[in-house]
Amino acid sequence: MDVNTNNHQRTKLVRFGLFIFQLLITTIVTFVIASALHTQFVLSGLISVGAEIPLSVRIETIFVDFVGLLPTYGAIIFVGMLIAMTVAVLLAKKIRTKPLEQATDQPQNSQKSALWVYTLAGAVAMFTLLAAMHPILNVSIIAGARGFSGLLTQSIAGAIGGTVFGLIRGSTNKYS
Repeated sequence: MDVNTNNHQRTKLVRFGLFIFQLLITTIVTFVIASALHTQFVLSGLISVGAEIPLSVRIETIFVDFVGLLPTYGAIIFVGMLIAMTVAVLLAKKIRTKPLEQATDQPQNSQKSALWVYTLAGAVAMFTLLAAMHPILNVSIIAGARGFSGLLTQSIAGAIGGTVFGLIRGSTNKYS
């Protein structure tokens, strides 16, 4: 009895560890893309008013923004993805565990549906966290997301992160 309980606890710990690993990779991918897009939106705004910004400065600014945004924006993205991917995992399990009489999809279609759930969850997470920050702070702290196109690109960064989460989760699914 103790052996089964111990194995069950170990299995739960492994699944939790894999989830955190998947979440960290997702956060890193989302943050890198979102931060780079933010930087380019801000620099494009400066260029539109006549500033000359060489490519080397554009690239350097991306790295400076990575360091500057990581403690705040990285943490915010992590929390948003934690909530979104937790809900997405539960929804994906529902998709995969339909009763047999309702399950007309092949297992492959079920995996594709789950991937779409993760992708959408990532996009919704980014949109929601950016939309929620505005009324709380009365300003968007991410200058590159102040307009519709900036908000859209940040949401796309979240969608890419969600897709990465789904792909990683699918490849490690035998352990979770």
